[in-house]
Amino acid sequence: MKPFVAFFVCFSLIATAASALAGPRLKPLMRQWKSEVARAEPMLAGAAPYDEAELRRVMNGFVADTQEIEAGLAGHSAEAAAFKGRFAQFRADAADVLASLASREAARGKFARLRRECAGCHDVFAN
Repeated sequence: MKPFVAFFVCFSLIATAASALAGPRLKPLMRQWKSEVARAEPMLAGAAPYDEAELRRVMNGFVADTQEIEAGLAGHSAEAAAFKGRFAQFRADAADVLASLASREAARGKFARLRRECAGCHDVFAN
């Protein structure tokens, strides 16, 4: 009976840590962000008309969402801190894009950095 109790305790701890890292809202939010990025990329690449107001809405959404995610992430492990740090960096990158939207060229370069951060986070956390 003791191995079962040990397994249950270990499973519970892992499940708690995973839920603290992933949060229930993260996957739907990532799908939404993917859609927002797909809307922004053509504007910044010159393949669609540059709509500064729409890009401002997208970037403001990224900033607000990451603040909410950071506030909701629990855990004190190194992995939890790294995960939270990735969202802090994403927020800073989105704010940087937001500040440069007056110029498509400046925004395009800063948006490229934001996209690299996205990919880097997905590479590290395998999601």
